[in-house]
This record gives sequence, structure tokens and C-alpha cells, in this order.
Amino acid sequence: MKTKKKKRKIKVKSVIIAIFVLLILSFVIYIISLFKIKTFYVYNNKYLTDEEVLDILKLNKKSSFLLTNTLTEKAIISKSKKIKDVKIKKNLSLEVKVYVTEYKVLYYDEESKYSVIENGSTVNYKYDNAPVLVNKIKDKEIYKKFLNKMNKIDNNILDIISEIKYVPNGIDKERFLFSMNDGNYVYVTISKLTKINEYRSVIDSVEDKKGILYLDYGNYFVPKEN
Repeated sequence: MKTKKKKRKIKVKSVIIAIFVLLILSFVIYIISLFKIKTFYVYNNKYLTDEEVLDILKLNKKSSFLLTNTLTEKAIISKSKKIKDVKIKKNLSLEVKVYVTEYKVLYYDEESKYSVIENGSTVNYKYDNAPVLVNKIKDKEIYKKFLNKMNKIDNNILDIISEIKYVPNGIDKERFLFSMNDGNYVYVTISKLTKINEYRSVIDSVEDKKGILYLDYGNYFVPKEN
């Protein structure tokens, strides 16, 4: 005896609702695609240009104004070694304001050709304002301590350090020579490295004289001989 196959009844109402929902979604996507970003403004960037920031965040004038938000950009910068944090603000004029927090750049390693940032990571990029480490620190423990202390140097002092040279001697294996942008030099050991944050006040007290500030075995300034 043959069994009769039951025909499935198509619920017309459900199909109509599904089509209606798809049409609505398509319309929403279409509307979203129409609103493109008109103007970008980038704030707080020190090392990167505006264009470099936007490139990292994958933002351009073809980007959707409505879909551009902080959450999306944070997902992008999670893979970046150059931008630490970002905030997005928008207005009805289709303008987007991008507020970035960059990783602090401690120095550029001239020998290895990379920049070292605050978390110890390296970036294959040279920042114009970063101090240049001109020779290698081979001792791993000394390097680790040096990195830790460099992180504690104020940004406004890092900006005026031109070169850093590792210059150990028979007395101290943790001794460095800092060349400053104003023509002065600073000898300092790792244990006293944060004292360089007082550099401006010391130099202001010597009445524009050029010379060497010794922070390694004391705290005194020796002017250059004329």
C-alpha cells in the first residue's frame, strides 16, 4: 500500500514578512552607504602625521560616516604598535574628529634600525623627535634597567635629547652620555637617570653657558672652556 506524501504548505505570510525585512535591511544599508565622511581632524598626534594616523585606522573619505566609531577603530589598533588608544567624535556636518594616544617612543636604535616604544616593543620606523641610541647595550640586565628608567623620563625632556651613548668605565658599567639639542652633554648612571627630568632648571641656573652636566658621580655643571 502506497503512502501519500504530504505536501508542505508554504506560509505566504511568513515569506512576505521575510522579504519585507530583507527590503528594510537593504534600504538601511543603502542609506548608510550614502553618508560618507566629509572632513577629518586628527588631534594629540606627536610622532605620526595626520595621514599616517588615518591610514592606520583605515579611514578615508570613502568611509561610512555612520559606521565609523571608537569601537571599530579600537579593534583595528589592537594590532598596531604605534597607536595606543583612540576616541572618535562626530557632528552633523559629516566631520570626524579623531583623538589618538600614541605609544611613547623612548629612542631609535641606530644599529638595529628600529624604534623602541614604552612597552619594550620595537617598531620598524624612525620618528624625527626620538633620541638616537648610537651603540649597543649588550648586557641584558643593564638594558632592562635602562628601558625601565627611560620610561620615567618626561616627554618634554625626551624631546630635547639628541643622542644617547652607552659609555661604561672601570667604575660604573651603567653609565651613559646624553647629547642635548641645545649643545650641552649629560653624564648619568641608570640609578640616577630620572634626575635628567630636572635638566631645564639646572641649565637655567648656569646663565646660558654650554658644557657638561655630571649626574653620574654628583650633580654639577662644568662649562666649556672658551
